[in-house]
Amino acid sequence: MRLLVIGGTGNISYEFTEASIARGFDTIILTRGTRSAPDGASVIMADASIPAEVVSATKGMTFDAVVDFLCYEPDRAASSVEAFNGRTGQYVFISSASAYQKPPLSHVIDERTPLMNPFWAYSRDKIACERVFMDAYRSRGFPVTIVRPSHTYGRTWIPTAFVSSDFTVAARMLAGKEIIVPGDGQSLWTLTHARDFAVGLVGLLGRAEAVGEAFTIAGDETHTWDAIHRIVGDALGARPRIVHVPSEFIAAVDAAMGERLLGDKAYSAVFDCSKLRRLVPEFRTTVPLERGIIESVEWRRADPSRMAVDGLMDERIENILAAWKKAMDAATTA
Repeated sequence: MRLLVIGGTGNISYEFTEASIARGFDTIILTRGTRSAPDGASVIMADASIPAEVVSATKGMTFDAVVDFLCYEPDRAASSVEAFNGRTGQYVFISSASAYQKPPLSHVIDERTPLMNPFWAYSRDKIACERVFMDAYRSRGFPVTIVRPSHTYGRTWIPTAFVSSDFTVAARMLAGKEIIVPGDGQSLWTLTHARDFAVGLVGLLGRAEAVGEAFTIAGDETHTWDAIHRIVGDALGARPRIVHVPSEFIAAVDAAMGERLLGDKAYSAVFDCSKLRRLVPEFRTTVPLERGIIESVEWRRADPSRMAVDGLMDERIENILAAWKKAMDAATTA
């Protein structure tokens, strides 16, 4: 199989690219070159956000499958249809499970769950992209497969409720500072390791039954948010000082963080991936959260530069904590 990966060096795309190479695919990644590519991948240099660069970089090339990790807006989706229609046997759009209905009617989510997110623009844009691709499938036969991952992490991420892509929350734990867990910390959340996600995604490639369909790819292991942060603390050798703050209050203090929580992490999310397993029966959770977090912590500690704190995010956390304590003091003294 000749495979083009748009992305290929990020949190979940790196492990997928490695898995496709291990499967024996002729794997080409389209990247800006800001991160190193997996061994065995061919590299095309282009900026995926500039459609003309993508067209120029892939001119004259055809593919058995294209997997696009970097499409976030409907205009880009429309450009991708024009760029790859007739040039690929399958086009996999990486959407997001945050597109599913919020607030949810049920904490168990599958592909029949409606797509609706009034809180988070990111999710609404993903929904709009899906519509562009599905309209192209229905009207022009564009061979799209939609994949909706939930909170997926690899060795470079330490997943927390606030931020996963840097060391800020982990550093607060190590320093004995308070961290925020939204709500009462008891809602259920699904975390999926990128190596497990890769098995599900690779298994969909080249499958005619997958064209024109959407699939959720998420693990079958769930934890409460409190438990997730304690598992992170255990891997760090620290005891997290958890402060529970309602997501609605967080949104009132920090609108950008609030939309991410109310648009995704504030609600329990357990996924039924039966549809995926009918085509990819080998998909399952093989990396338990405890082991995955240890790997992520070890990767960070292997290079002190990876343990840098995002000062702005740290300040935002402090601002929310200060506002919450002020509100609680006012309530108790009223």
